[in-house]
Amino acid sequence: MELTQSIALWQQKAKAIKPPAGKDRLPTLGGLRGPAFFPEGLGLDTSAMREGYRPEIMAVGHNFGSAEYRSEIDGASREDDKATWRNLDALLLEAGAKPSNCFRTNWFVGLLPGSKQTVAFLRGPEPAYEQACASLLIEQIRELRPKTILLLGREVASRAYRLVPSLEPWCGAKKWIDIDQSSIGHSRRNAEIPLADHRTNVVALLHPSFGAANQGRRMKNMRSPATEAEIIRAMFN
Repeated sequence: MELTQSIALWQQKAKAIKPPAGKDRLPTLGGLRGPAFFPEGLGLDTSAMREGYRPEIMAVGHNFGSAEYRSEIDGASREDDKATWRNLDALLLEAGAKPSNCFRTNWFVGLLPGSKQTVAFLRGPEPAYEQACASLLIEQIRELRPKTILLLGREVASRAYRLVPSLEPWCGAKKWIDIDQSSIGHSRRNAEIPLADHRTNVVALLHPSFGAANQGRRMKNMRSPATEAEIIRAMFN
């Protein structure tokens, strides 16, 4: 099966995951035809969709965003002109990777109502919903078998131990210093994902919606300061 066909099936599963009743969250819509993060889009750039090869890098964000943002990009049916996509492309290129070699997805499916992109997406435990989202992400990892996973944002990195047990030192991190000065630092080589029967390199990154200036501030947390591009590049070697 071609990757785009698999992603289309994942989108159907994502649309079937309904947020718990009474929660401040809306279901996934899907359907964006151009470059856009999964599950609203296919998570691939134009050349990857056209050429049909399987990316070796997976970038995992927290959630897609708000309903207003989703409506804003609906006409163009793409979001590769937005800051998150452009900044991630720039970071990958600086690290020596091709943006077309990256599948872009999210930990949670669904949309925030209204226009705010930074409102808390998950205010308390919702076991069934969280399990459904995690199972879908595991399915993506199991098929793609990425060589490197980029966790976009502290919220994702602090939760990732649920799928990658060796990332437990990042559990509940409140600040980036909690990750960067943890016992494993900012990244982990050959990390096991038991449910996907897969091992991969994992890196915790600032969310790419933030500008380059934030990277300089983050470097001050590290015992051995390094830019995020240098950290990613090291995972390829």
